[in-house]
Amino acid sequence: MRCLTLSTALLLASLLALPAQAQSLRELQLQETLEEVAQKSSVGTPRPLNEDITDEGFSAEDGQLINFLSVDPDYAEQLQSEPLIVRSQLQSSVCANQQFRLLMDMGATLTYHFVLTGTKQPVLTHSFVAEHCQAF
Repeated sequence: MRCLTLSTALLLASLLALPAQAQSLRELQLQETLEEVAQKSSVGTPRPLNEDITDEGFSAEDGQLINFLSVDPDYAEQLQSEPLIVRSQLQSSVCANQQFRLLMDMGATLTYHFVLTGTKQPVLTHSFVAEHCQAF
């Protein structure tokens, strides 16, 4: 009877570990995917997106795909004065992009981090997850 109890306990312990292992595998696969996307998306950076914004490249950190963007002081002031409008515009863009939607469905967070040109001084940061695209 003792042997049965011990083997039952071992079986239960191994079954409890399976979801954690599966979660770790999913997180590892997501991180690898994000690193690949960041590397490919950073080719040719820095590059101007328009007269006000320069794409400085992407990084992948802890389940996040982060796009670093630089702006001049005047545009930074405009972004900071209208953060909800900026968020709404970014959200529309993110949610309309099928590749970004797939990443978010995998559990990724997409982050836009604006800094002042030539510095690392933060201006504005907005992050998005799959739930933010439910209405789209």
